[in-house]
Amino acid sequence: MENYTYGIDVSRWQGAIIDWDKVKNAGKSFVIIKVTEGLSYKMPFIEIAIQQAIQSKAAGFKIGYYHYAHPVGENIESNAASEASYFLNTLQRFPKSDFPLVLDLEDEEMKLLPDETVKWISSFQLTINKSGFELMLYGNKGFLDEHLPLKHSLGNIPLWIAYYPKKFDINQLPSLANGWNSFAIWQYSEV
Repeated sequence: MENYTYGIDVSRWQGAIIDWDKVKNAGKSFVIIKVTEGLSYKMPFIEIAIQQAIQSKAAGFKIGYYHYAHPVGENIESNAASEASYFLNTLQRFPKSDFPLVLDLEDEEMKLLPDETVKWISSFQLTINKSGFELMLYGNKGFLDEHLPLKHSLGNIPLWIAYYPKKFDINQLPSLANGWNSFAIWQYSEV
């Protein structure tokens, strides 16, 4: 287990004040913070994220950021580009990211067909890449397999896979979504 780096995912639910020394003493070295959701996110939640970013960076953590997507089927490319632009514009108030920017794709109300989902993600990625950032995709195998075609062109996007085993064993790696043969991050716990 010493070859792996451990980190945490935080959002408004953890609040603006986190005991970063306690997190560091638990062996964590990076933090990925929820910044935006859809095309609007309540300003108090963004302010919490800013405080989390500033404080975790000051405590010596590597930091990254994610956007929780709400893809819609009308004007797919425009909707994806708008969400990506909203994320990028909001990030101007944050310390620099140490990781690719993350697209969190898990909205259970998403009604896109698999090919539309590929188009949406590709448009989001294009907007992110044009701004000089790389993209990482967050999701779980079941959701991604349900919402993406069996064969697609997204496997080159680094994957942050969510898989919560009943008993964590670093030697029993998660099954990956169709189209990926490796993962960049494995989220193995909700806590």
